[in-house]
Amino acid sequence: MAIVPAHDRDFEFATKYKLDIKIVIDTKMGIIDLQEAFTDEGILVDSDQFTDMPNVTAKKAIIEHFEKNNLGYEKVNFKLRDWGVSRQRYWGAPIPFVHCSECGIVPEKIENLPIALPEDVQITGEGNPLENHPTWKNCSCPKCGKSARRETDTLDTFVQSSWYFLRYATNPSKWDEVGIDKEDSNYWMDVDQYIGGIEHAILHLLYARFFTKALNQLGYTNSIEPFKNLLTQGMVLKDGAKMSKSKGNVVDPDEIVSKYGADTARLFILFAAPPTKELEWNDSAVEGAYKFIRRFYESSTKCEGANASLIERLDHASLNDNEKEARKKVYEALQKANEVMNKTFAFNTLIASCMEALNALNKQDNPTVWLEGYYIMTNILEPIIPHTCWELSDSLFARANFEKQLAVKEEVFVQDSISLALTINGKKRGEIEVSPSASKEEILEMAKSSEIAKKWIEGKELIKEIVVPNKLVNLVVKG
Repeated sequence: MAIVPAHDRDFEFATKYKLDIKIVIDTKMGIIDLQEAFTDEGILVDSDQFTDMPNVTAKKAIIEHFEKNNLGYEKVNFKLRDWGVSRQRYWGAPIPFVHCSECGIVPEKIENLPIALPEDVQITGEGNPLENHPTWKNCSCPKCGKSARRETDTLDTFVQSSWYFLRYATNPSKWDEVGIDKEDSNYWMDVDQYIGGIEHAILHLLYARFFTKALNQLGYTNSIEPFKNLLTQGMVLKDGAKMSKSKGNVVDPDEIVSKYGADTARLFILFAAPPTKELEWNDSAVEGAYKFIRRFYESSTKCEGANASLIERLDHASLNDNEKEARKKVYEALQKANEVMNKTFAFNTLIASCMEALNALNKQDNPTVWLEGYYIMTNILEPIIPHTCWELSDSLFARANFEKQLAVKEEVFVQDSISLALTINGKKRGEIEVSPSASKEEILEMAKSSEIAKKWIEGKELIKEIVVPNKLVNLVVKG
């Protein structure tokens, strides 16, 4: 009968097939309950001379015991598959080796590095462009000086992108002297946000982490884990299939830009789906994005007659309901922008908030409220539709609203009244307006005396009264 340690990930397997389970790591407070695998730190039990040792300390002691008695030795296993790094194509760093008939494969001299690609290469789509180049591959052997042939394969571009963030962190004035400047690297690293497709998350992310750890051990950087945060973006689909040149289902961005402008393409892509989900290309949705930008641009004329200096003097309490609602929606969009830019990157929700704000602005006609709305919305939409926002901001505010972080005004969220759904026997029959400070008794009294409720409860027995704060009132009747 097999014996499985109680801390092992095979615990569930052993439990299912009724294999004996032996506790070898216990809590510091007593015997563990064998209801699930124990995965925390603890004290070794039933472990011969290592019993009563903390398991972290015991690891080192057990390794030393194995090495002392020639039973084994410490080894770090890297779970990275072999990587074929050569490519038969032009784009990529040339592999710095030379093929010599006398000396075999010889590394290029350091003083001859880097090997530059030829600029007169012919890209025909057939064969390896470097192999087909008439002169580039011809060279002298670095070892014997005889005629030789340069390696025409190039390195997979993942090789370069697995460490280029360290190169970018190096001051360009040092590029001719060093590949990676450790002082600069330590200042800029680690990368705050990594964004890539699923193929990058599987391959490039793994390779880049491996390169960084190797360069760390070689003393080029103090960085060990190069990326602090990861966002894996979804694929772009067309007619249900991944958009790619090989499938012939790509959309030419130049056509979109020439017909609708670059802002429309940007808005559609960011609004069509959350960044981590697949995006299905939809021509009619592109048209919808264009219409929103056009409406946003044309509505700016409603700011006429207002002065930017009046924005700070807006008295929220003196505004009518539609004006208050418009300001609330605008500042909700600003709150959403802070959340999206700093946490979620869900730009579709930010765009939706801006659309709601524009709709709310259109229900009132106060020029100063309009101007405040554009002061905020051109700021938060600028990363998404920069051309439109820069033009509007330039004409309305001389781009002054781009100079600082905009603050949320809490006053706009103070409500004079709130709407509660009124349901009878669980079915919504209408809404009532109540004060935010109204008590449960006051809310029930208003609900029962409302014209909506009278129609449904008159002549019937009232069995139960339920108030869900800030949401609804439910009256249960019989008869």
